[in-house]
Parts: sequence; structure tokens; C-alpha cells
Amino acid sequence: MKKVIFICMVVLVMMASSCVKNSSEYKALQAQKDSLALVNAQNAVELDQIMELFNEIEDNFNSIKTAENYLSVQSGSPGELTPSARERIQNDMKFVTETLDKNRKQIADLEKRLKNSNLKSSQLSNTIKNLQTELEEKTSALLALSDELARRDKQIAELHTHVTTLSTDVQTLKTQTKEQRETINQQQKELNTVYYCFGTSKELKEQKILVKNQLGADFNKDYFIREKDFNQLKVIPLKAKQGKLVSTHPDGSYEFVKDANGQVELRILDPKNFWSLTKYLVILVKV
Repeated sequence: MKKVIFICMVVLVMMASSCVKNSSEYKALQAQKDSLALVNAQNAVELDQIMELFNEIEDNFNSIKTAENYLSVQSGSPGELTPSARERIQNDMKFVTETLDKNRKQIADLEKRLKNSNLKSSQLSNTIKNLQTELEEKTSALLALSDELARRDKQIAELHTHVTTLSTDVQTLKTQTKEQRETINQQQKELNTVYYCFGTSKELKEQKILVKNQLGADFNKDYFIREKDFNQLKVIPLKAKQGKLVSTHPDGSYEFVKDANGQVELRILDPKNFWSLTKYLVILVKV
């Protein structure tokens, strides 16, 4: 008899599990989980590519230090240039110019990659800004050395045109970088923006927010309150006795707590995790 009861219990548990897995809510959560996993994998690849490009740019800057030092010394030395010194100066100027031009193109590529990726990071944007500043400083220094050397030697003067062109290109990149940085900052603001609302069952149904006890697909977005930075939204007073989430948010990232007057409020414990699944928060309240 006990064996029969045990088998029946196992069957019931399996049936319940099957029902849960076949429910629309379970499928929706599973789809969200799979989607987040895919986004995280894509972000990891994008970050690896960006960091590889960062390192290559830094290596390029380091590689021109010896040539820069030699050009600096020669520009300040008196007397006529020897043939060997002239040849090395020409080679070094060509090397530095080509390397800086390569970095200019790579920095532009970095800006484009960051703009088109899911990595909306102010830290990465600031790092690119620092690389841009270093490129401008080195280009200006090379232009000054080129001016000085060009006054001393006609053959070197021919390379001065290439340096001047590089300086113009760098200034163009500076303008483009500023515009792209503003775009990234705007995108970051949009990513940080969230929306929330709360109301009774009747109120939410009237706004098409609550449909069959679930979040509706065609709801009134004007009913929601806009918060520019989700990190600043920690507590939402609900002015009601009870509260329940209609939208999906990870367990452990929030809690409902009653205040001194017995009214419930939502406390967001882990903002980044809380808003990871949706940017719209819907709370069903009972007054």
C-alpha cells in the first residue's frame, strides 16, 4: 500500500513539474534567461576585441618613443645635419607619422565599435578620450619638431606636408570623437532610464496594463512614472496595505516593507539585477 502511495506521489510531482514547465510564465522566463545569456556572451566577445585594440594602440605609442627622442635632440642641435643624421630623421619622421596615423584610424575604429556595441560604458569612453588626448599631444609635438627641422633642411621639409596632413586628420577625428561620445552618453542615459507605475486591479485594467492578471502587450505608457537613473530609485511608497509585482523581476533584488503607518512600500535592494529583465515596473496594490 505504501509503495502505491509513493508511486502516486511521484506521478503527481512529475505532472506538476510538467505543468510548470509548459506554463506561459515559465517559457517567458526561460526565454528571458536564454536571451540574457546570449547578450552576455556577445558582450564578452566585444569587450575582448575592444581591449585587444586598446593594447595595440598603447603598444604603438610606446614604439615611437625612441624615434621621438632622437628627433627632439636633432631639432635642438646646432650646425648642419650630416647625411646619416638626415637619413635617420627622415626614416624616424616617416615611422612616427605612419604610426600616429595608424593610431588615429584605430581610435576611430574603437569609437565606432563602442557606439555599435552593447557596451555602453562611461569608463571605456573616457579611456578612448585619453587615447585621443595622447594622440593630439604627440601629433602637436611632432608638428613642432617638423617645423624646426624643416627650417634646417629642404629634404626634410618634404615630410612636413605629411605631418601637417596628419594634424588635420587628428583634428577631424577629435570633432568626430566628441560627437560620438555625446551619442554614447545619450545612449547611456537611455539605458539607465526606467519606468514604473502602481495601481489597483481596476486602475491597471483601465490602462490596459493588467490583462488576465498579467502585463498587457499594448498598455498605456503615459501612465508610467519616468526615472532617469534606476540607481537612484531605491524606495517606492505605494500608499496601500498590500503590494504585488505584475512585471517580472529577479527574486532577492527587492522586498515589500510596511512603514510606521502600516502602508507598504517597495524597496529595491539590487537595482542592476532588479531591472535586468525589464525596464517597466508594474505593481498591483490593494488599498
